[in-house]
Amino acid sequence: MAIYIDNQLAARLEKAVKASGKSKSKWVAEAIKRSLQDKWPEGFFELAGKWEDNVGPDEILDRIRKGIGAHDKRESLF
Repeated sequence: MAIYIDNQLAARLEKAVKASGKSKSKWVAEAIKRSLQDKWPEGFFELAGKWEDNVGPDEILDRIRKGIGAHDKRESLF
């Protein structure tokens, strides 16, 4: 399989892969698997109200999928 992504996305991918310590292929395969899940992880909604801002579960999941904060210590997921 071949995929084509722009340079900005490729740079973000490289950072995420490096931070994970996994191969690029394994990282991408796991990201695809996570994005195709049809249900929320067990206990996910029990976290509601545990964070300090008004970000809801959908926004948090979107940030996680986009990798925001995953490798940049200056930016928080929550």
